[in-house]
Amino acid sequence: MNTLNYYIGTVILLLPFFTNCKDKAEKANEGTQARIEQKAEKTEVSVEKARFDRFEMELVSNGKAEARGKAVLNFLVADVIDSVYVTNGSRVRQGDPIVRVDSYKAGEQLRDARLNLEKMKLELRSRLMSEGINDLKDSADIPQQRLQTIMLQSGYTSALHAYEKAKKEYDNIRTCAPFDGVISDLEVKPFNASSVYKNLCTLIDDSKMEVVFNVLETEIGYIRPGMDVELTPYANNQATLHGKVTEVNPRIDENGMVRIKATTDNSGHVLVDGMNVNIILKRQIGNKLIVPKTAVLPRQGKKVVFVHENGKAIWKYVTTGVENSREISIESGLKAGEEVIYENNLGLSHESEVTVR
Repeated sequence: MNTLNYYIGTVILLLPFFTNCKDKAEKANEGTQARIEQKAEKTEVSVEKARFDRFEMELVSNGKAEARGKAVLNFLVADVIDSVYVTNGSRVRQGDPIVRVDSYKAGEQLRDARLNLEKMKLELRSRLMSEGINDLKDSADIPQQRLQTIMLQSGYTSALHAYEKAKKEYDNIRTCAPFDGVISDLEVKPFNASSVYKNLCTLIDDSKMEVVFNVLETEIGYIRPGMDVELTPYANNQATLHGKVTEVNPRIDENGMVRIKATTDNSGHVLVDGMNVNIILKRQIGNKLIVPKTAVLPRQGKKVVFVHENGKAIWKYVTTGVENSREISIESGLKAGEEVIYENNLGLSHESEVTVR
């Protein structure tokens, strides 16, 4: 019984010690957890220094792309279609065959013309021999005017003309591409008469494209040939092409619009004839204090920029000026060189702790 009382007394004496150790351990864990949570609360942000630079004003419009080179092709010889070498969308080089008609009729005409020419050569030689010339090679000894008269009277001139015409007709049984391009509007089929079709096809040279768009008459004073434009097709907003203004039509239409043309390289075949595009026309103005557009936030009816200072986001009211699709100018409230937070800034408050990426 005494032994039992001894153990019970010992436990009672040690209980406050263990309780105190447990409390210290829990407080230590709470401190560590607080530090972890505090560290986790820091927001990762991207920053960029405010800078003075020439500001690019942007005028946005919509337009349509047109190929600078385009030709509606027709059959050069009327006959039954024998072969079609291309389809819509085929790319051809200058001189490549597109279609061929039956060669029999043109071939027979060429054969007859050649035979008639040979016959007239014999007649010409006979006439020249009467002039004392035994060989056509010696015809240079006859005055030019006299030679032409003999050739005409003998029928040689007419026969030569008929042969050249027949040869050209035979060569034209194939319609070939007059320049490099892509085939469109092709509907012809073999074994049909060429006369069935209004046109053969349209050949489009899309290596360079012309974009036509309209702007308000109030903008005409700022637009001139040579200005830079950015073109983005509606069908592919990830593709951006660069071009130059080539024409400013000096007339305002009934809707108060001015017609503008710009040209862009299309070697990658991004643009297609007739495609709708978004146009951004750029012009530069004087030096402005510039920051990314996403750095400016609306707060309490005013505009705010968060500036990174010593690991904290500092709230600053600003007055803004002109803007474009990417940047905005600051008229007051900010200094050049200050690091503005332009990414992951929506949830920030004054003196929020941040880390720069």
